[in-house]
Amino acid sequence: MVQKKRKKVAIITLGCPKNQVDSEVLAAELRRHGAVLTADPEEADDICINTCGFIRDAKQESIDAILEAVRLRDKAGRSRAVRPRVTVWGCLSERYRDALPREIPEVDAYFGVEPYRSLGRFIIGDRYRWSEAGRRGRVLSTPPHTAYLKIADGCDHACSFCAIPLFKGKTRSRPQAGLVREAESLADRGVKELILIAQDTTAYGRDLGGKASLARLLKRLARISGIEWIRILYGHPAHVDDALIDTMAGEPKICKYLDLPLQHVSDPVLKAMGRGMTKAAVVRLIETLRALVPGLTLRTAFITGFPGETESRFQELARFVREVRFERMGVFAFSPEEGTRAATLRPAVPAPTAKRRAGELMRIQNTLSCLL
Repeated sequence: MVQKKRKKVAIITLGCPKNQVDSEVLAAELRRHGAVLTADPEEADDICINTCGFIRDAKQESIDAILEAVRLRDKAGRSRAVRPRVTVWGCLSERYRDALPREIPEVDAYFGVEPYRSLGRFIIGDRYRWSEAGRRGRVLSTPPHTAYLKIADGCDHACSFCAIPLFKGKTRSRPQAGLVREAESLADRGVKELILIAQDTTAYGRDLGGKASLARLLKRLARISGIEWIRILYGHPAHVDDALIDTMAGEPKICKYLDLPLQHVSDPVLKAMGRGMTKAAVVRLIETLRALVPGLTLRTAFITGFPGETESRFQELARFVREVRFERMGVFAFSPEEGTRAATLRPAVPAPTAKRRAGELMRIQNTLSCLL
């Protein structure tokens, strides 16, 4: 009896760690159905590209990866009996579900975000059956001691610059029981550090009703034997409440580290961004965090060149950075995204000015980092 050849699948992941987790889950399910995973697209029967569609540069990177995969497929197809296939999924594919097939028809199939059932069936065939076991058996692409735990998807915020709610939808928190089971399976495999991620981790549980919250989830995860560190990324300053601060301060396993993108501090800019906070509220939050969580490392991110950011408003941001002295900071020049309210706001800031301001802010931060 001739044994059927096992399919080789290459998964290319672009964008954030949330996409990374999605790819790890899909990889687990494909492998469970007999597929062989390969890091070399040139030897794959299926090249699956998990795309990012957040900002212009990320979209261009995804498009470049798609075109390269098509080139590799066509090259391999000339010397193989069975032509390889290219599938595209993830955020870019979801955001431009109508336009992409018209613009790049060479792709064999397009799918949206988290297409575990449909994409899996396309690759494996009718015998494919999706199971939540894929979340617990993820094919980790991180170092063996650490793993991301994706606790929710989507976002309820109406930030004027962000397109994520347009294609990700509202916040959808995963039930705590499933997250705990996944974390326990990761601990059984030797993972010591859990890094919690979502579009907004601090909004976790608000859509579940009852008593679900990030603070309660953290306390439950901290009881898992083998897990030694828990880190929180992608929080929103408006959702950092007393319960979360108390849990961070009192639970030894929770790293004294908080990733809290502030985006700006000038009140007119914050209002135009739709951030739902004032500069005074941001200052009070930072003072409270540092007072109640000794040794806290704060990471933040800012956008320069947002419409209406005058030179004086930028200088207000620069003074704020000097005064607060964040331990970690990133800066992005404003990228107008179609479909967002910010793309239509005026007065626009010239792109070279936005980039200059981003560079200036990072020079300030680099100087401060040398002093910390």
